[in-house]
Amino acid sequence: MIKKILTPSTIAIFFWGIGLLIVNEKFYEYLRTYLYLSIIIAVACIIFDNIKKKKESKDQ
Repeated sequence: MIKKILTPSTIAIFFWGIGLLIVNEKFYEYLRTYLYLSIIIAVACIIFDNIKKKKESKDQ
């Protein structure tokens, strides 16, 4: 059961949340920038993952 909980994506979301709390408490003026960068990074990861899956499906 613990293997299903501790996946790389849940660990990344956990650290993103910790970063959000830190930015919100210490550097509030950078909160919007942090969220915009989070969206850009998430979209980039999704695009790279889709490209990787397409390459794998072509090879099979």
